[in-house]
Amino acid sequence: MAVFTTLGSLLRRRSDRPWIYAAWAAFTAATLLLTLWVKTGATGEMSCIVSRDLWEPLWVTQGRMNILMFVPIGFFGVLAVRRMVPALAAPVLLSCGVEGLQALVPGIGRYCDTSDLVANVLGAASGVVLGAFSMRALAGSPPSWGLWRLRHMIVMGAACTGTVCLMASVVDLRVVDHAEPTRAGSAEQRAALTRVVQEALGDEFRITDVLDWTPCGVDGVDEEIWTALQPAGQAEMSWPDQNMVHIDLPGRITSLTTPPSGYPIAGASEPVSSAAAARRVAGIYVSRRFRAGTDTTRPRVEEPESESAETWTVVYPYRAVGMPAIRSLRVGLNRAGRLRDIRLSGTSAGDGPAVRVDKEKSREGRTCG
Repeated sequence: MAVFTTLGSLLRRRSDRPWIYAAWAAFTAATLLLTLWVKTGATGEMSCIVSRDLWEPLWVTQGRMNILMFVPIGFFGVLAVRRMVPALAAPVLLSCGVEGLQALVPGIGRYCDTSDLVANVLGAASGVVLGAFSMRALAGSPPSWGLWRLRHMIVMGAACTGTVCLMASVVDLRVVDHAEPTRAGSAEQRAALTRVVQEALGDEFRITDVLDWTPCGVDGVDEEIWTALQPAGQAEMSWPDQNMVHIDLPGRITSLTTPPSGYPIAGASEPVSSAAAARRVAGIYVSRRFRAGTDTTRPRVEEPESESAETWTVVYPYRAVGMPAIRSLRVGLNRAGRLRDIRLSGTSAGDGPAVRVDKEKSREGRTCG
């Protein structure tokens, strides 16, 4: 606001469009502030993410926000200079400069990302087009193209070439399939999760929105799909190998009419306080839900790790139809004899307890080559 007021006042006697120039400058200054404001914690490296998905900004929230951020710059730019090419070239150069600084100066704690550049250009171009249409509609005089002279084009081309050469020589360019790690899952992924949840829990639970998470930005590398369950719980699956499925049910499912402690297993009513009881209760569940493919003659029981822990786990050799990598079925029960979680994995039933990893901590510590 200070930039807008000050510049508008200074230009009142020098231009017939002082407040338009002031708005253009104000939005440009605000964009620079938002994109170059120093964040806590430096990135520690000169790097830039190059996304193969050119149109990714259109489908993710961050990309749409970047598009909207540059629309006013293009809009007021064309209203101010009355020429379309310079009005578009200015925000394009601005965006290139911002991404270059984010890559070359790790101390500001920002990340260079070509998806941001694409979003910014799309936003600026949209603003220029809107400004041109408004000039034609309101004033009856559309802006000229304002093609630059040859020397201007040579200077701009040389500057862009120099910047690219500098970036390529000193910046680590990491090519990925997707710049944003989380996006909406596909119909195929939704169908895969639906099939597994229905097999494990029947029609009492349904999946909600499916998310596809690629922490390294590359399809198939540590990729997982995830969904929340209704009335409670969550399900996740490794993708595309499908060699891990984990369905986690909360300790209390209050929206069901059954006792609010885990998920009750039809036909099983005894508490679990011994390995024998765990085998009996899990056997009832498996006979109803996973009869085909499960070797019920060789279950292995993992007792709770401590007195305060409540999960008994019964592990079966298992071969899933349509999921050849799956080798074991793990059924988690609480002490009340109700279902706590189900895990299908490529780990065989005789390979020992599964390692439970805190997902948020594992994400923070993950490194991608």
